[in-house]
Amino acid sequence: MKLTYTAKSGKLKGLHHVPYKAKNGLFVVSKDRFSRNYIYVKTIEEAYQHLKAGLKIRMQYENKPASLIQLSSLQVEI
Repeated sequence: MKLTYTAKSGKLKGLHHVPYKAKNGLFVVSKDRFSRNYIYVKTIEEAYQHLKAGLKIRMQYENKPASLIQLSSLQVEI
């Protein structure tokens, strides 16, 4: 499975973002931007299950700060 996001506005408009991996090597899903609410998962498939439940995933372009993106804004390739 592959998740990508293409920014629709701002300085990164048109650029493709990929899931962000935290320092511990895990993907981050959350309901909001506060780290106390982060859920760390090992695989994109696990992250996708959380996305279907209404959480968001942190996505990043190169070394720019990561953003929380909801499922409806992502391109999903199975």
